[in-house]
Amino acid sequence: MSAFDVTDKPADQLPLVVDQTFDYVIKRQKRKTIAVHVLPDGTVEVRAPKWLPKYELVDFVEQRADWIVNQRQQVLAKSATKPRFQHGQYHPFLGETFPLWIERAGRSSAQFKDGVLLIKVREPSDSQQIEQALQQWYRKQAEAIFEERMFACFESFPDWFQDKFRIPEITIRKMRRRWGSCSSKGEVTLNLWLMKMPLDCIDYVIVHELCHLHAFHHGKEFYRLLASILPDWRVREALIEQLS
Repeated sequence: MSAFDVTDKPADQLPLVVDQTFDYVIKRQKRKTIAVHVLPDGTVEVRAPKWLPKYELVDFVEQRADWIVNQRQQVLAKSATKPRFQHGQYHPFLGETFPLWIERAGRSSAQFKDGVLLIKVREPSDSQQIEQALQQWYRKQAEAIFEERMFACFESFPDWFQDKFRIPEITIRKMRRRWGSCSSKGEVTLNLWLMKMPLDCIDYVIVHELCHLHAFHHGKEFYRLLASILPDWRVREALIEQLS
């Protein structure tokens, strides 16, 4: 799957006033159409062809102002309900939620114990220390679980596939827009935050990326292989969308 084509050039910024004020960022890309995206932090991105005049972009945004305002309100409301990093707050792990139990200690650490996420930090009131300790724990769990699920998923493919391809090495990253990716060289990257999802969702993403080893596209051949491995892939995909 190809990466997003985002320019590194400074973005334009323009104000727009409707029933609330917000800025939007124009990102010039190698594309033929205009698209509006509301990011998790409420930022509005307008992705447009490099050659398109700015006045056409302004018209485009003004025509969709009501939709943008509505989307921003939903995104910001969702952001406001995200769990905080303090004692007693519930955080997801493999599709379930568990409370944080914060203790003071000379060295930061995290572990799952007796139904709670036990976090030890130097300063229990410092949410950043708690967040860092929890993320390190998520990554450690991901390294083990992703490798285990990659092997199991690969084994579910037919013999011809296993003879043709090798089990890919996994890179773990925090990604905002994708749960996984597969490069043209067969390198698989998985989103760290998959650790918050049920194993069925993790398996779906892994199988999806493994299918790209054979079909580096989303055509009929790709979906035929995907459906042969996971007949319920649509249910799993919908669950990821629901939990995202």
